[in-house]
Amino acid sequence: MTGLKIRALRKERRLGQGELARRAGISASYLNLIERDKRAVAGALVDRIAAALGVDRFDLDGEAERRVVARLDEVAANPQLAGGAGHPGPAEELVGRHPGWADLVLRLHRAWLDQSEAVLALADRLNRDPFLGDSVHRMLTNVTSIRAAAEILEDEALAPSDRQRFLSIIATDSHGLSIAAQALLEFFDSAQMRVRSATPAEHVDAFILATDNYFSELEALASDFLASCRPGETAAAAAERLLGAQGRLPDEPSAAHTAETRRFRLLRTALHEDAAGAIGLLVKNHPALASEESRELAASALHAYAAAAVLMPYEPFLEAAEKWRYDIDALSRLFAVSYEQAAHRLATLRRPGAEGVRFAFMRSDVSGYVTKRLPLPRLPLPRYGNACPLWPIHAAFQTPGVTARGFGELTSGEQFLFFARAVEKLPPSATLPRHLLSVMLACSAGDAGRVTYGDGIDRATAMAPVGTICRLCPRDSCGHRQEAPLIA
Repeated sequence: MTGLKIRALRKERRLGQGELARRAGISASYLNLIERDKRAVAGALVDRIAAALGVDRFDLDGEAERRVVARLDEVAANPQLAGGAGHPGPAEELVGRHPGWADLVLRLHRAWLDQSEAVLALADRLNRDPFLGDSVHRMLTNVTSIRAAAEILEDEALAPSDRQRFLSIIATDSHGLSIAAQALLEFFDSAQMRVRSATPAEHVDAFILATDNYFSELEALASDFLASCRPGETAAAAAERLLGAQGRLPDEPSAAHTAETRRFRLLRTALHEDAAGAIGLLVKNHPALASEESRELAASALHAYAAAAVLMPYEPFLEAAEKWRYDIDALSRLFAVSYEQAAHRLATLRRPGAEGVRFAFMRSDVSGYVTKRLPLPRLPLPRYGNACPLWPIHAAFQTPGVTARGFGELTSGEQFLFFARAVEKLPPSATLPRHLLSVMLACSAGDAGRVTYGDGIDRATAMAPVGTICRLCPRDSCGHRQEAPLIA
């Protein structure tokens, strides 16, 4: 992707290969190989090519283009769109040479999802909503009454008083019919019927990736809050003091809130007003957030980020993470947070010059529905389908509270360490099934030596052949396959 990006930028600036090669200090033949993605480009050479093109080096890393390619592959994997046709071919060429067409395909796909979701929602309402049945029943009753009265009025011998009475019935039922019809029209024209695909959530994904999931403004705000605490006062106690009696929480956790969740929500509330200004500036004009709904979702995520930054201050948390080799249980105990809160904070340790291990984060319910996702550049996480059945995020449900882990190699050759745990979101109930969510982190296999979850596993023999989703995985012999591969 980097080569195609260099080629597109060079042509956009009307530079010949020879001229760009001269400016970058390499041969034209070597640049030709780079542009055809036959040679890797990194380090100082990226800086020289970027300078020659007059762009930032981050514009050449191809990360944005890889995300577009991953999304196009998901579109191609949709069985409703693919039909019996084979895979249309590598998406990299389309993205590299015609980015506008690639964007158009994705926008058309989103529009199709919007229409499909609207049709499904409408069909569901027609089948289930009691308002519709009641409205139709009232309309039929009015029509029947009007018809009966009209037939009686055809009798010329009808007394004037009776004629007036039946005319009054027709007027009353006509008014009732009009009201019922208007209510039905307003129902179908209401905001409730405007069902859309998950575009706002996708916008937030792009926002998180574009910012590398690190926000210095919110880290500074968290540091200021901690500095304002009184001697010996915890952050939660300071939040209670600032909020007054209205912010005080009961001594015992409720059925829906553990002690960790209660502290988190308390801090989020206490910080909300101070954080609102900084968060507003972060989301207001960011190009990845294309709608008001996506900006609201991003703002909500950033308010949670600020609360996490207070509970788990950057420097102490990073120091503890390195000391305990990213042991989430140890970090949860040290900072009095939940397993999920600590795991999510690990995915935000991206401060330039003080970075932790780079993690992908994924959360799923027992049905396989992904409720939160933070991908890695080389590890796309599924958006529209279930993840590879071999990922530990699924195995974790077999032993809740116990970490499932393993190494996996994608068909691209990229290798990762995966580890996941199913956690209780609500205390057990005698009348309801357990509410479990599986929380998974993944990092490059090259970082496994820094992470305790890689210990005791022979990477050479335990490397499982995995994919992302079945429709995009060409491993024909996989016994865990749920769908036929789209790519032969």
